[in-house]
Amino acid sequence: MSAQAAAGTLLCQESYACGGSDQAAYECDECGSLQCVRCEVELHRQERMRNHDRVRIAPGHVPFCDSCKGDGGCPMSGGRVRAVVRCQGCKINLCLDCQKRTHSGVNKRKHPLSPYPPSTPVENNGGAGDGEMQALKAKLEKVRSFLLVDEKEETQVKDEEDFVRRLDCRREELLKVVSIFGNTGEGKSHTLNHTFFMGREVFKTSPTQDSCTVGVWVAMDPIHRVVVMDTEGLLGAGANQGQRTRLLLKVLAVSDLVIYRTHSDRLHDDLFKFLGDASDAYLKHFTKELKATTARCGLNVPLSTLGPAVIIFHETVHTKLLGSDKPSECAERLLQERFRKLGLFPEAFSSIQYRGTRTYNPPTDFSGLLRSLEQQLDNNSTRSPRSATVIYKALQVCVCVGGGVCGGRVVGCVCVCVWGECEGVCVCGGECEGVCGL
Repeated sequence: MSAQAAAGTLLCQESYACGGSDQAAYECDECGSLQCVRCEVELHRQERMRNHDRVRIAPGHVPFCDSCKGDGGCPMSGGRVRAVVRCQGCKINLCLDCQKRTHSGVNKRKHPLSPYPPSTPVENNGGAGDGEMQALKAKLEKVRSFLLVDEKEETQVKDEEDFVRRLDCRREELLKVVSIFGNTGEGKSHTLNHTFFMGREVFKTSPTQDSCTVGVWVAMDPIHRVVVMDTEGLLGAGANQGQRTRLLLKVLAVSDLVIYRTHSDRLHDDLFKFLGDASDAYLKHFTKELKATTARCGLNVPLSTLGPAVIIFHETVHTKLLGSDKPSECAERLLQERFRKLGLFPEAFSSIQYRGTRTYNPPTDFSGLLRSLEQQLDNNSTRSPRSATVIYKALQVCVCVGGGVCGGRVVGCVCVCVWGECEGVCVCGGECEGVCGL
């Protein structure tokens, strides 16, 4: 062991650019290693590693056990445990239980081990962090969700002043809109509660078979300054699936960032078809209408002609995450290949990003999703924040565009006539069998 390591200094575990002699400055969760500044930069220049989660480490930092959260998940661990040693032979960090379990054999027992200093309990780090956490919780205690649009597509807010009042924000405050989509029962409301509101049940959740979200519910995240929209699930029980799809696409049209939540071991075709059809409908009917909003409503801020960014949040239990078995390819490129194979081209979205998490032991880890959301919200190159009154007016434009009642039968995709302009065909090219009552 080097003199630095003996003195408690953490050294780079990659040896990619430094030879292993530089002091560690970052921990990369997906690389499973501590990294110096040079190695962190060089490693994550590679396209397949650009979206890895890295955190700056402080003196005395101890990484998590790699085995507890890896493919050979430790059955005796109820969650993520701090490591006590690093195996130099296997190049992994291990807690005491995993070290005994995996290195009791004759061969691995001889592997050199580097011990970590005892981890400092969080409660001994001073009261500053606790005070900040209490302040955040106090802000969130006041947050309440409200019904914005019901299942009949009728707005439940009187006017823009009422919208601003219910959000509990200033009229001139600049905000972005984040919405969530996904099939019924995938945990959309639960995801929003834990990602934006520290687990508080701002949006109602239910363990029953019935959908607990009907229509579109809205709440204001006072920490990130974001209008959060919870939507009714796709493929749920209901008499008018076409009306439900139309409502969801209106929400998509006013969103800056969309989360598509799926809890399945594999990504199914319905995810790609929904996003592909939504993109076609957006480009055909909403881009021109939203662009003309400035003239009709007297607004002094431009609305982007590009659609929102999309984050596909994929939670698995038994299978690996997308791209984890193909280290030479990034997950986003694999998504684009799936779209092409299905003949879909989601050009309306400014970007489509994959964020996966594998849950060996509940609860679900939403920290990676939150980091991706924060990165996208900080990016104003495509979608700029705007006031709550502008958001409300844009939504009203969308309601006017698709406000008619369609008698058409929608089978698996989006009928063009739901947008108020019946041309007798679906966006997929299929025939509309109903009559548009506009």
